[in-house]
Amino acid sequence: MPFFVVSAARAILAAMRRLLTRDEATQMASVQVWVLLTTLLLLVRFLVDFSGIWYAALLSAGAVHILELLNYSMVVYTLGLMQLSAARVNDFFQVWAVLMVTLEYSVKVGLPYYRSQRLPILDLMASFWTANLLRVQTVLLLKIPLWLIWSVNAGRIITYFLHSDRSSSCNEENVRLVTDFMRYEHTLSATTSTDTMTGYKYLVLGEDLKKMRDREPGSFRLVLDVEHKSIVTVEKIWEHRNDSRSILGTGADPDDRSKDVCLSFALYKLLRRQFYHLPLHEAGLEKTRKLVFDVLLQEKNDFERAFRITGMELSFLRDFFHNKHAQMFTSGFPIQSLVLSLLLIAATGYIAYPVGQIPARMDPKDHNRITHGVLITRIIVALIICKELSEITMYVFSEWTKVQMICMHVKHPRFGRCWLVDKVTRCMFRLINKGRWKHKIRQYNILISSLDVKMTMNRLFPPSIKLETEARKAILVCFKALEHKPELLGAYCSNAFGSKPGNLQWAINLEADTHRILVWHIATCLCEINLTDGEAWAMKTIWLRPRPFVNRSRTLEEDGVWDHYQTATSLSNYCAYLLTRSLVPDTGLVADKVFNEVRRETKVASFTRHRCKSLQDVYDKIMQRIEEPRKTSVAFGKKEHEKEDKLILMGARLGKQLMTAYAADRVGLWEDLAKFWSGFLLHLAANTRASRYRLHFAGNGELITHLWALMSHAGFLTSTNHGHMMLDPKDLADLANVGRPMAEQYGSIITDTD
Repeated sequence: MPFFVVSAARAILAAMRRLLTRDEATQMASVQVWVLLTTLLLLVRFLVDFSGIWYAALLSAGAVHILELLNYSMVVYTLGLMQLSAARVNDFFQVWAVLMVTLEYSVKVGLPYYRSQRLPILDLMASFWTANLLRVQTVLLLKIPLWLIWSVNAGRIITYFLHSDRSSSCNEENVRLVTDFMRYEHTLSATTSTDTMTGYKYLVLGEDLKKMRDREPGSFRLVLDVEHKSIVTVEKIWEHRNDSRSILGTGADPDDRSKDVCLSFALYKLLRRQFYHLPLHEAGLEKTRKLVFDVLLQEKNDFERAFRITGMELSFLRDFFHNKHAQMFTSGFPIQSLVLSLLLIAATGYIAYPVGQIPARMDPKDHNRITHGVLITRIIVALIICKELSEITMYVFSEWTKVQMICMHVKHPRFGRCWLVDKVTRCMFRLINKGRWKHKIRQYNILISSLDVKMTMNRLFPPSIKLETEARKAILVCFKALEHKPELLGAYCSNAFGSKPGNLQWAINLEADTHRILVWHIATCLCEINLTDGEAWAMKTIWLRPRPFVNRSRTLEEDGVWDHYQTATSLSNYCAYLLTRSLVPDTGLVADKVFNEVRRETKVASFTRHRCKSLQDVYDKIMQRIEEPRKTSVAFGKKEHEKEDKLILMGARLGKQLMTAYAADRVGLWEDLAKFWSGFLLHLAANTRASRYRLHFAGNGELITHLWALMSHAGFLTSTNHGHMMLDPKDLADLANVGRPMAEQYGSIITDTD
């Protein structure tokens, strides 16, 4: 082994040995070890908050509360250890105390779980304890920046404690104000136009100022003065479309992308009423339907605009529930918070310079206890600076900032035409690129994912595929058909198949949507295996991933099968995935029970201890059930759940019925299956409760949340009765585990339960 490698290894081991030296006063690990451990744990807390709610399947509310209390306990313990392990408080301890307390509070950038009002008090108490350490003795070179950092952090704690309740009340009041306004919004304009958005006085910004007109004669209702210059509406934004010097003009914004951000913000304000006991007054109005079908569902660019607008809308809704954006932007752009962050960055960055001189001034009695003080301090400083910059970036380069800037140009058009302001605005618009859906849908195939290990991995890290253009078109073409025939929403089966395969009503008249998904998913999987033309023998279930089995080929493309096949199978797998998340209309506990029992039955058909079964083996074993239904003990083992076993038989029977009816007409089979799954997915979106969707806003939402948003604006929802949210026990458990409870966050009480 080379000499320099041995020398480096010895140096590292020696450094770690000095770092882990036991403290003589407490006979435990030294202060610097506790400082490192506390800092690393605080870093984990920051990553949890900053990343949003992606960890919903990994962590529970209790785990996050334990992590937060553990952070506080370790900080307090380390502060106490500093006073016990030295003859007198040294400079390193003072610096570490201030930095740790600052990091403890500042890591809380999001609202992934409800936090008690006691926690800011605990942060403030730890801050006062640190002030006591600073009061004992401090070198002048460190006194000013340390007291500045302490003051900024204490100020932020107090400001947030006082501001959070007020901003939450403002947000709740704004939801009710928007609801009252939409009661009469359609009466404010005699004509409407979707080309110029004339008549669409949907509120974007400024309604909190409560600019009211006089009371109407003979009425006690106050009418919002939407013509006031401080109130920005969708109509006012589109009035700047013909202004060649405006950033909203057709020259600078030819595809209306900037204006669509404000449209998404206005629709987000309407959509969030679904999570409160508030009615949707505009639902079902002709002007609202025109907005959805003529503006959002434009067929050019393969309906790209629909998913772009709903993606940003869901992004705003996610920030409203799971981040602090709604609180930060309550009174406009959060300049005060950003100034405090920049001041903290400057003061903390300066600390990295004078700490290099501390070892020369240390008490000889304490010299052996601090071996890597400068390095540890600079690591903590770097973490704080990176954290503050990340939080600044999160707020400055967000769609909320973009809405503020656009509304500023609408309120003050002359200011917006300034050359410098125009350049800065255009540059910001290029950098703000959040809230876009990546057209990814997750997949689950019950025939190949039923093994316990695979099921666990799929729950934690669900595989996903890109939703192809043809699939998106099939879904939204089916959606557009509802404009003139809303009854098609419930007639998705007859609309897809007609009478060609014979009577399929038996496969629709099942007990619940969970049963329908499983039966039709199994049937689609069997038709898919049949399409492989013998290649299924080489496909081992244990190695397959939940995605379409058949590879793209020239034969399938020339026959016109591929697009329909890819649409049907990807949507079938997606609906099966929705079952794993209980994102279906049925009661969560029942859906979980039925799904788990059917999964256990298919696991016996898909996996054995002796060999890896192929897809063809699974196909043959399931199809044999139709021919020999009484031999269940031989085929599947002892049956304890007869109802769930019948679902597998129904799926096999349905698959055989479809394959027999269509015979060699592969194009017709997969075209009709694609229509069925597109219509069925819309049915699920319209009937699933709003409380379920709230848990899936991370990553700009699932495909079904986009469809639910469109359904809500078009007035097709049937699950909430236009605002009356229904919760079952599974929903209550989910809301306790993920996200801050709405009643405690915004004061709105949900009363209806199953």
